[in-house]
Amino acid sequence: MTPINLNKETIKLLAKIYKWRKPLIIVTLSAAVLSVIASFIISPQYKATAIIFPSRTFSVAKLLVEQNAGNQEDYMELGDEDDAEKLLQILNSVEIREMAAKQYDLYTAWKIPRDNDLTAHYLNLKWNEMVSFKRTDYVSIRIDVYDYQSDRAAKIANSIVDYADSVKHRMTREVAKQAFAIVEEEYNNYLKNVAEMEDSVQVLRELGVLDYKSEMKAYSKEMAKAVANGDERAKSQLKGKLDTLEKYGMAFVDLTEKLKKYRFKYPVIKGKYDEAFVNLNKHLPSKFVVDKAQRNEKKAKPVRALIVIISTFSAFLLALLFLLFADKLVAIKNEVVSQSKDENL
Repeated sequence: MTPINLNKETIKLLAKIYKWRKPLIIVTLSAAVLSVIASFIISPQYKATAIIFPSRTFSVAKLLVEQNAGNQEDYMELGDEDDAEKLLQILNSVEIREMAAKQYDLYTAWKIPRDNDLTAHYLNLKWNEMVSFKRTDYVSIRIDVYDYQSDRAAKIANSIVDYADSVKHRMTREVAKQAFAIVEEEYNNYLKNVAEMEDSVQVLRELGVLDYKSEMKAYSKEMAKAVANGDERAKSQLKGKLDTLEKYGMAFVDLTEKLKKYRFKYPVIKGKYDEAFVNLNKHLPSKFVVDKAQRNEKKAKPVRALIVIISTFSAFLLALLFLLFADKLVAIKNEVVSQSKDENL
């Protein structure tokens, strides 16, 4: 289409708009009035925002109990993108949504039907409309909450921040509980075995086996002296002790060697037990709170001016399209009638 033709079409369109100015004005003004009324009927919503940074995801025991300082991580360090994604997944969980709905009775506040097979579905739709989580360019997470009461919007946002720790603790505790049960069983078995070996060693000591190697060496020398001196009484006493050593000595050596190995492993097993115990009973926050949500009395929704402008412009455009379509139909009809008359002549 050439610029000349384009100008002609524009002039024609402007001419038609001027021709239809009365119906267009009526429709546009009517839409403006109705949109103003509708914007005041819509319940206002208030916005509250909380901003948090994720913390690093590590075992509490590794952070605080690990003896090797070179292996310890800095638990005060802010989390990276992976930690932010993990925290976002927790924030978007069904558990957090249900916790907030229960605490603040969102079914009533947000007019969600109860005792319905689709209750969870409606809650999910309304939650996605009223609550949003977004990762910022600084790897922080922005939590925006809309509600019909300004104070409740702030409370829900701050509660969501707290819920994140509860959900993460519940998740990690389930694993930590099973891990602790396994480690505790091994630790108790270790203590039981050590106690049994110590009892056996004590029994052998009561029988006269105190230190097999040194005693055997000493008694053997004494026996040699007794034989050389022809001391039958000493020989008889020493023979009894040597028989006892011969009978129980190897058992004593085996037990003491095993006990020594078991005691050598104690720091490792006790360390694992302590780590599992700490992981079960202690936890670190999953986030650093930058800004807590605060009550904001300024209405965030609806934006009445925007509603009026969009509604008015849309009504004008639809009315114009309708008139253009009707005008085109009339032109086609007239053309068909004109052709019919020409054929009859």
